[in-house]
Amino acid sequence: MSDAVREILDRYYAALKAGDEAGLRGVVSDDIEVHYPAPEGLLPWAGDWSGIEGFLKFLKTLGDHLAIDRVEPLAVHVAGDTVITVLRGEWTVKASGRTVRTETVNMFTLRDGRIARYQVFSDTAALAIGLGRLAAA
Repeated sequence: MSDAVREILDRYYAALKAGDEAGLRGVVSDDIEVHYPAPEGLLPWAGDWSGIEGFLKFLKTLGDHLAIDRVEPLAVHVAGDTVITVLRGEWTVKASGRTVRTETVNMFTLRDGRIARYQVFSDTAALAIGLGRLAAA
């Protein structure tokens, strides 16, 4: 991974962890697209979000429901303008105090030194069970 790509990811994750809106605006494009797939109504933050305001609303919606307790990077893969990070995380559901553990893939598309598209593929079932929106099997 190039130093430039590492810097973009480091800045993104640091701003995300700190809740630094200015830092996030500095690393994502104004027309950023967010894609977080899940069945309709299962996860409040799921769906497609567009533009910087949509991105910030996505983060707020996520933050309204989950607190990040721990994130452990497992792997980073670069394929052209796409960066794929594999993470193991632990989250607390704010409404219930339940702990949720997931493995997640973040896929970033870079353009002109900024994140232009952010896709998240997580353990939807674990998150929905943690939120009380899906019964455990």
